[in-house]
Amino acid sequence: MKHSASPLYAVLVILTVGGLHAQEIPAKEPFRLSADVARFRGADDSTSTIEVHYAIAQAGLNYTRDSSGWRGAADITILARKKDSLMYGDRWLVPHAVSDTAAIKTGMNLVGVYPFQLNRGEYVLTIIARDRYGPGRLDSAVIKIPVKPVITDRVMLSDIEFASVIRQGSKQSPFHKNTLDVIPNVGALYGESQKAFVYMEAYNLLLGGEKSDYTLRSTVYDAVGKELLSRDRSKKRSGESAVLVDQFDVDKLKSGTYTLVVSLLDTAGTALSQSGRKFFVYNPTLGIDSSLLASGSALPLAVYSSMEEAELDRDFRYARFELTDAEKGQYGQLKGTDVKRKFLSDLWRRRPPGARDEYMSRVAHVNANFGVLAREGYRTDRGRVFIVYGQPDDYERHPNESDMKPYEIWSFNNIQGGVIFVFVQRNQGGDFELVHSTHRNELHDENWQRYARSQ
Repeated sequence: MKHSASPLYAVLVILTVGGLHAQEIPAKEPFRLSADVARFRGADDSTSTIEVHYAIAQAGLNYTRDSSGWRGAADITILARKKDSLMYGDRWLVPHAVSDTAAIKTGMNLVGVYPFQLNRGEYVLTIIARDRYGPGRLDSAVIKIPVKPVITDRVMLSDIEFASVIRQGSKQSPFHKNTLDVIPNVGALYGESQKAFVYMEAYNLLLGGEKSDYTLRSTVYDAVGKELLSRDRSKKRSGESAVLVDQFDVDKLKSGTYTLVVSLLDTAGTALSQSGRKFFVYNPTLGIDSSLLASGSALPLAVYSSMEEAELDRDFRYARFELTDAEKGQYGQLKGTDVKRKFLSDLWRRRPPGARDEYMSRVAHVNANFGVLAREGYRTDRGRVFIVYGQPDDYERHPNESDMKPYEIWSFNNIQGGVIFVFVQRNQGGDFELVHSTHRNELHDENWQRYARSQ
């Protein structure tokens, strides 16, 4: 999908959710957003190209009937902030149309790439996805992006991009770059029968008139840093920059977390540049990589000692706002009660004492107070904000104002010098959706009142 790279707030398309057709298909699974980022050299020495890779589960969308079949869509907002300033923003729709409901398959994703330019600096990128035909159904990701000065005096490697497929491309493809179609593997999770495809770029190869061959070394390490495989490939310096593509099988790797490190070496074997990235393997045939559980031999926390697997899975779902991407990927590969008990125990032992008790008390509060229809409170906007930021210092509730839908304003006095969150009940009997916040990592829309006005 092509996107215009407009600075700051691009013109936002206002996407309403009213007036749905009578025939609808509810989502078969939770609404989920997966997102990651890769950095490449920009249009000039002052910028970097930021590629956001995202995936939305097809079966996590609600679908509505029209004259040509069934259609669903995800409404995506992207915000890039530098300290307290919004440096870039955009919003677009990712549609999905099928003629037959049997084509809506569990396990299939809508995958996309969104490229844009940023100058050097430390950024926080917020990606928010909403179900176009499912009011209140949303997911989000927050990613810190350091954009470093462009290096011009030595060889440089870009970030590693893991892909599900790399092939000769078409300029009409939304995944096209440098003559290739590179379809990202968002989350870098591979099954036992898949190949891991790798895309990178190298820059400044001809500095000082250097013409000698160089070596590209790819090394895979397990979760504790043990080298599992390594191979070298000789490359010629045919231009100032080069596209580097590789692939390898994962069928010999057990379920676990791994790191790929790619090094560019000169003729003497000296590393000129290096780049690394984690990836994940799910291989039920070979079982779990023992290094995944090597973080300690302590017994499970008492709270987990009597939990069965379904309760452990629920506890993990509740912890979603506390988890790193690596922890999310690792847990999804675990099978068995004992392994999950240990994993969750180690997870909370890595946090400050009492962190789990405080976090789960917030989950209990939001589940008791903010649940709507069949959705537990922790999956709502108000629930997420309460869990992440705690008890507001002030609630301003407006349940029944003339010409206005119900809305709430939450104030936090001790965060970033004071911030607010505004929630609107956009559909009668539905959830209160977050429409505006002054927190620099959250959705910001000064014109939020348009969502609260009665039609």
